Amino acid sequence: MTASKDSGRPKYVKGSRKASSTKTEEACSSALSSLEGKGAEEQVEELKQIQTDLNKREVQLIEREIKALRLQEELDRLRPLSGLYRVVKAMATERRLDSLLDVITRETQMMLKCDRCSVFVLEATKQELWTQVAQGLIGHRMIRIPLQGTSIVSECARTAQVINIPDAYADGRFDPEVDKSTGYHTQSVLCVPMLNRSGEVIGVFQVLNKVGGPFTNEDEDWLQGLTAVAAGLIEQAQAYQEIERFVDKTLETLAQTIDRRDPLTAGHSMRVTNYSLLVGQGMSIPDDDIDVLRYSAMMHDYGKIGVPEAVLWKNGRLTPEEYALVQQHANITYELLSNLPFTRRLASVPFVASCHHEKVDGSGYYRGLKGDDIPFLSRIIAVADVFDALTSVRHYRNRMPIDKVSEIMMSGKDNHFEGSCVDAFYQIPAHRVIKVMESERGTKEERPDIDMFKNTSWNRLVELLCGSQPKKGEDNLKDSFEKMYNAGLPADYQSLD
Repeated sequence: MTASKDSGRPKYVKGSRKASSTKTEEACSSALSSLEGKGAEEQVEELKQIQTDLNKREVQLIEREIKALRLQEELDRLRPLSGLYRVVKAMATERRLDSLLDVITRETQMMLKCDRCSVFVLEATKQELWTQVAQGLIGHRMIRIPLQGTSIVSECARTAQVINIPDAYADGRFDPEVDKSTGYHTQSVLCVPMLNRSGEVIGVFQVLNKVGGPFTNEDEDWLQGLTAVAAGLIEQAQAYQEIERFVDKTLETLAQTIDRRDPLTAGHSMRVTNYSLLVGQGMSIPDDDIDVLRYSAMMHDYGKIGVPEAVLWKNGRLTPEEYALVQQHANITYELLSNLPFTRRLASVPFVASCHHEKVDGSGYYRGLKGDDIPFLSRIIAVADVFDALTSVRHYRNRMPIDKVSEIMMSGKDNHFEGSCVDAFYQIPAHRVIKVMESERGTKEERPDIDMFKNTSWNRLVELLCGSQPKKGEDNLKDSFEKMYNAGLPADYQSLD
């Protein structure tokens, strides 16, 4: 039994030995005291028996320690396998690439007992390797490396060969400038290429600074095993991501097609989407619901494809008959979207999108739903939809003054709108609201720096626009916003109250 193994024994082993020694001493003391008053021959026999018992106890103690040590060694040997199992289990249920990379790096670090782990993904179109996961590098969340660069990661990707460097600073391929820029000190490096089913490199695993010495051949084997599993799942996640981008862009194009039937409504669906997402994120809506919110808001007016253009473009108030035609768009939206093969996760999109004109008091259309019967995401879209309609130019009016917009929004709380959704909208940083508001307007040369509103909530900006006394640093906000808001508006349009 070597000294290094003894020094690495678990505490419970040492404790058991101490406890056993104490018991042995007690047994010896008891046995020796029993010798008193006995004859010489009897004492010799007793002493022989004591020696035999001591030998047995020592053998048992050694056997227990060997067993415990072997058990610990077995646990150490199986730890990577356990980690690999956890990685596979997590990856089997995770489709999002960024979350997948987080799981991989965390478990790899534990498996190989290394200081840091990064997974670089090859972006073939840009000939670039990137990682969103760089453990411990504050301010360096995203790292990008050219494929044709001189870095170790780049070489690993180009050659598709494992690179194991025990001393980074003694290897000419290592660039010390990386450590200088990050404040890290690299010692040992292990890079393993990640291959897809066609044998093409799609990324690189990089682990740094093995605890207790350089990376071993066994470490290489484990990391290669992990990359073999991870590569297929990362490839699958990339394919899923591409499908999501295709769906997202397709729906966005469909929504813009409807908006662009009339130049004045161009951009409405995307602005409503972005306002809705700001509210949803401010209310900590779960990621899966955020996706439903995005697609529902994007497609909320798709049913207007069935409304006559003469009604949509009318320059003035609608008659009751015309308004009834416009109301049909919510029903048409549901019917059209219900024909799309949304995934189970997005199955509620048609219903959520079609409920954006429902009101919490039950007076909305087209179903006349009330309160909690209206999907919560639809209640968010309702706030965004009305806000954008009021702050946009229409055939019958200019942008409505913000004080009037705020009056309508606030008076609609808990009858038209869900009150908490209105409150959440007003807590959004003003510069984010303005960025969405101005996204489709070609007046950039007349705009102030939107970042000047960064430290102000939309609620506070509205207070200033309604006459509140400016505080320190707020002196120019009111005039700057009004100049931007009113820039380029047709002078002959009238606001309808």
